[in-house]
Amino acid sequence: MPKPRDEMKVGQIYQAALKVVLQEGFAGLKMKDVAQAAGLATGTLYIYFAHKEDLINALFVHLKQAKTHQVLSTYDPGDPFPVTFKKLWFSFFEISLREPERMIFIEQFARSPYLSAETKAQGDQMLKPVEDILAWGIRQHIIVDLPTSLLVSQIMGPIFEMVKQHYDGKLEITPQLMENCFSMAWNSLRR
Repeated sequence: MPKPRDEMKVGQIYQAALKVVLQEGFAGLKMKDVAQAAGLATGTLYIYFAHKEDLINALFVHLKQAKTHQVLSTYDPGDPFPVTFKKLWFSFFEISLREPERMIFIEQFARSPYLSAETKAQGDQMLKPVEDILAWGIRQHIIVDLPTSLLVSQIMGPIFEMVKQHYDGKLEITPQLMENCFSMAWNSLRR
């Protein structure tokens, strides 16, 4: 009978893999480096992940799932669309600002040749609740009638860039700047 999966070890592996990828890039990732960073034997790592592509695809799903869950935790179906949009926008911004490493990994891996078709489909499926919320705004004639995937990009792209500029020391994120950036995002989508 196979030994049950130790989720604490998996968490260690994910943290170590994220650290190594951010230092070495996807191509430079070596399983022995991840194992060493996680404080595990390389053989133990291979029990959980067959190869680096398996590991980084699983890490992508894990990080995107956690981020999507955090963002959607602010959703209240009783709120009107403008309130929902503002809560989700601020939640996404604050999580990205608080966890830039995760944001960078997700953004870069989504355009990486290591992304499997199955992982891409899983990632797209995770955004479905957000797209459904945007479709609700379209049906109410509150926001522009464009493909929801395009609207998601219109929301996420500027946030990624602002967070990167903040961490590059080019931009100080203040509460007033966040409000102004939200207004800019809202005005770019509303009818």
